[in-house]
Amino acid sequence: MRLIRADDMSVMKSRVIVVLSLLLSSLIAFHQPALAFANTTINFTLNTSGTIGSIGVDAIYNGSGGGGDYDKMVRWSADGRLWNFDRTLGSPTFGWRTSQSNGITVSGSASMMRLEIYPHPPTNCSGVNENDPCYWQTYDPWQGNYGGVQIQVDSTMGSNWLDVGQIDLPQLGVNGAFRLQGNILSHDAVPDNRVEVDIFQIDCNWHETCDHPPTNNRGVSIGAFASTKNKGNAWTGGIAYAGHYVIYIRDMLTGRHLHGIVDISPTNIPTIDLDAVCFGIPICTFDEGSSATATGGFHSLNPTRILDTRNGTGITNGPIRYGDGSQASTNPQFRADDAANHDLQVTGVGGIPTSGVSAVLLNVTAVAPATEGFITVGPRPAGVGDVFNDQFTYGEWPSASNLNTKIGTTVPNLVLARVGAGGKIRLYNFNGLTNVVADVAGWFDTNALTSTSQGSAFTGVTPQRLLDTRTGLGEQSAVQDGKFKPLDDRTFTVAGIAGIPSNADSVVLNITAVSPTGTGWVSAYPDNSTRPNASNLNVLAGNDRSNLAVVKVGSNGKVRLFVAEAGTHLIVDVFGYFKPSTSGDGKTTTVNPVRIFDTRTGVGTTETRMNAAEKRTVQVAGAFGIPSNATAVYLNVTSVNASAWGWLAVWPTGLPMPNSSNVNFAGGSIVPNMAIVKLGTGGTLQVYNDAGVSGTTTSDVLIDVLGYVT
Repeated sequence: MRLIRADDMSVMKSRVIVVLSLLLSSLIAFHQPALAFANTTINFTLNTSGTIGSIGVDAIYNGSGGGGDYDKMVRWSADGRLWNFDRTLGSPTFGWRTSQSNGITVSGSASMMRLEIYPHPPTNCSGVNENDPCYWQTYDPWQGNYGGVQIQVDSTMGSNWLDVGQIDLPQLGVNGAFRLQGNILSHDAVPDNRVEVDIFQIDCNWHETCDHPPTNNRGVSIGAFASTKNKGNAWTGGIAYAGHYVIYIRDMLTGRHLHGIVDISPTNIPTIDLDAVCFGIPICTFDEGSSATATGGFHSLNPTRILDTRNGTGITNGPIRYGDGSQASTNPQFRADDAANHDLQVTGVGGIPTSGVSAVLLNVTAVAPATEGFITVGPRPAGVGDVFNDQFTYGEWPSASNLNTKIGTTVPNLVLARVGAGGKIRLYNFNGLTNVVADVAGWFDTNALTSTSQGSAFTGVTPQRLLDTRTGLGEQSAVQDGKFKPLDDRTFTVAGIAGIPSNADSVVLNITAVSPTGTGWVSAYPDNSTRPNASNLNVLAGNDRSNLAVVKVGSNGKVRLFVAEAGTHLIVDVFGYFKPSTSGDGKTTTVNPVRIFDTRTGVGTTETRMNAAEKRTVQVAGAFGIPSNATAVYLNVTSVNASAWGWLAVWPTGLPMPNSSNVNFAGGSIVPNMAIVKLGTGGTLQVYNDAGVSGTTTSDVLIDVLGYVT
């Protein structure tokens, strides 16, 4: 149970100052004429429904005030009378009633007043002594059939703004009131009282859609309210209405505190995910600390399309516009529309759960862009400042890109994206209008203790070529007919070969199309499953191109390749696998992209282009925030303005250079490709720039880290 003392009320009240200063909602008092100038009295009738409880009153005077303790506190008894009480901490009669109050009056001429009403049932009491502590000191939203209320009124509401009318407490089953109880996720144990939650129902803005708070006969909004602590992996908001809420969440173990805005209904109760950005709610700012960096296992999925701006899948308002969704316009509808054009919901779709998700693995494709530029994918971040400012999540763009685009050319890249606030990722588009497609290959969990299934661990292997239709290398059923023809669908074995165990549930493959005959695409998916509406590689006539794919392994240990619309040779190189692990090793931590190697600026290397057939060492573990015990990394490797056709290879230091490549590029182009590579001697990698057909190919090279394995 929650013990409400005067000092508790002060703490709770201080948490709503932001709400007080930014919202216009509703407030209250009993029946006593308002006293001009010297005092302000708020008038109301409280329908107690047999409950007893406490009322805290906060007053604002021409924009100032609202700090510290409540301006006034009273108790009410079941018969509807208000009582003053002893609020002296340490007094032997603390909490006892002292005199009846004929209204709630504060000193001075207030311009805004707010009530917070804390009911509790008179259970386990003597029924005789109203000074019994169970009457006056107990507030417990976990119990009872009546909920708390917050009301705010201000002088702009007219001359009768202090005459509030009747206040009805939320009652279970009446006017849609329901018992609000949700779950808490964490990779740490969640003992009782670790998490504190305050919720305040408010109305949404005129351009938004939400369930509105009930109003009384005076038109005053009666918003639900609760202040509570968790019980194990559950939290409550008491008896509440569906609607728009300001929520305060405090993790007392880690010291991370935030407040934000969330819509709540009986079918949409947020899970508080202590390892997620914004604890899983869609809009927040941190009052103390910042978002955690979660580490978890991988859950492979059959490829599923979750974004296609050409047909309204995922994002419904057309091609991705220039920018990140921020808007200089003062029109909130324009601003909301632009935000919706750049933020993509990834949790709860395509087989990804609604909570407990730290990152997603997506194949992102820019479809025939009209301009050259780039696209970056990142988490929807927590905001800075005012949660009621719809621009408060926008700031500097990430310093790395995932896709580099060329006019008219459809380009894909595998992307490891940390999941942001509300389960969304954000698309930063440095192009004109661009249609974008995203197919999900899997997701990473947060290693929550209560999760019913732990994800798979990554193990890197020595890069090895599994398939090459040009030379006939590989399983004969896949290569004996040579070049893939349009609509060819072939399988090859991956489990039990090249260091991949028989129980691997997914494999990391680099797929390269060589000498395509036209424009088309390639899909890789588990054998013995339906071919998905998803692609891994888009091809262009005569253009050699690679793309990384993490592919779920079929029940027979095989993967299937399908080629559409154009013939092409295919090369497949393997770099690692995911499989279940009970040791806790091999888990992935996703980070905001960090550049660790840039030949243009000298970051992590010398400030010179890579020469033909040159090899360089890249320090990864123990640098740029990557821990020294990292065993593998997720990279985005980019060739920039190469002098001629060529390719790049990346592999662990200490191993021979493999007969595989990671990036294939044409002269003068900017070509990225993701790589997942185990680390070698001293936590380092080797990067090699091939001399190409010309024998003289040079290139600038960039390497960004997206995540690491420990």
